[in-house]
Amino acid sequence: MPRIDMDAYEDDWDEDDPSPVRRSRELSPAARAKIDQLDSARVVAVDRGRVTVLYEGEVVEAPLAGTMRGTKTAVGDHVRVRAPRNESDVPRIVEVLDRDTVLTRTGDDSQDDERIIVANADQVVVVLAADHLELGARFLDRVMVAASVGGLDTAICVNRCDLIGDRSVIDDLAERYAPLDVRLCVTSATEGDGVDDLLELLAGTWSAFAGHSGVGKSTLFNLIVPEANRDVGEVGPRGGRHTTTASRAMHVDAVDAWLVDTPGVRSFGLGQLGPRDLARHFPELAALDCPMDDCIHDGEPGCKIASAQIHPERLASYRRLLASLRGG
Repeated sequence: MPRIDMDAYEDDWDEDDPSPVRRSRELSPAARAKIDQLDSARVVAVDRGRVTVLYEGEVVEAPLAGTMRGTKTAVGDHVRVRAPRNESDVPRIVEVLDRDTVLTRTGDDSQDDERIIVANADQVVVVLAADHLELGARFLDRVMVAASVGGLDTAICVNRCDLIGDRSVIDDLAERYAPLDVRLCVTSATEGDGVDDLLELLAGTWSAFAGHSGVGKSTLFNLIVPEANRDVGEVGPRGGRHTTTASRAMHVDAVDAWLVDTPGVRSFGLGQLGPRDLARHFPELAALDCPMDDCIHDGEPGCKIASAQIHPERLASYRRLLASLRGG
């Protein structure tokens, strides 16, 4: 259910009463109707408790009103706001609406402390470093599972292509994911190559970047949205230093899209998912007609894993994730 600030709402509508009485949080039809008439906005940044929204075509700060303080909001959230009461006032968030999609991760596979990366996005674009592609592919498979759980599409951007001499590794990766209809583009943020292809991939969507620290997300973000001026860093074999510390969405005028730059991570936990739920988020395995409805394709009688149309590296990735979610 949406979180509603009834205290702020009642204070707002009873502002002629100098000592408003705190009422039950049970909404009457009349109260619900009044809240539904409030303006809506969309969260475009959350940084150390400060929330910024797109409201009436402008990007403005919008504090959480009353008892909404302490409520967790995420970039992409749709919210109801109380309009400013005077020239010195600002919009105030009184309700966070239900999310259509959500991308979350946990600290590791043994934890269930879900951290929201983005809400209500159409797709997540996983940025991989061409010179560390196999490490990136393992990260990609994790994000694809989380995106499937949360209702998002996944796309791939292989960046830093200028740092490799043999592009066959990129062709191999494209072949691995082609049967899944995952769109892929190849870029060099430092050279400016492939940016038009990336823009085509983003066109008309709300998208979020995801990737290891230092793979070039912020450099690409700066190319696409020059006014962003995001800090950039370098990548190493296990990722780079964190340069983006808070998520922020900005409009990509060239293709009428919104793009969210997210902080880089070194791990992408799936602790919100049980081992028996994993296979349904690997499309190649979800399509199998095994005798057991809850088959996890690990030696069950009659399992049809042998007939699966799945790339060997994808199957190996599934088995690694399954073992990790089991605590192995």
